[in-house]
Amino acid sequence: MAKAFSISGIHHVTLVVRNLTAATGFYGEMLGLTALARPDYDFEGAWFACGLIEIHLMVAEEHLDPTRRHLAMEVDDFDACIDSVRSSGVAIVGGPGTRPHNGRSFFFCKDPSGNLIEITGPAS
Repeated sequence: MAKAFSISGIHHVTLVVRNLTAATGFYGEMLGLTALARPDYDFEGAWFACGLIEIHLMVAEEHLDPTRRHLAMEVDDFDACIDSVRSSGVAIVGGPGTRPHNGRSFFFCKDPSGNLIEITGPAS
């Protein structure tokens, strides 16, 4: 079955960390990743550039389910993608919505093993 959308790549990976100071030291100083500006979310975190992919660190109480760790993939046609996901019977577990800091559309679903996947639309 031909898809009406294509995935252009991984946009970001989100990692849950316990100690933001230690984590930013590891990713920023030890690994040498460049810190990125981060929106003022209601939880602590930091963002880094890793080539064309972003690493998003967040301080959060970790749970097996629901987890906040996720892989975010960017698609070229957000509407076609969400229609395809919905028609396949995969549950949308977060969103859809629009990020206030960059206008990107997003939603969350889970793969068959329960891994959280974010789908994000192209930059406006």
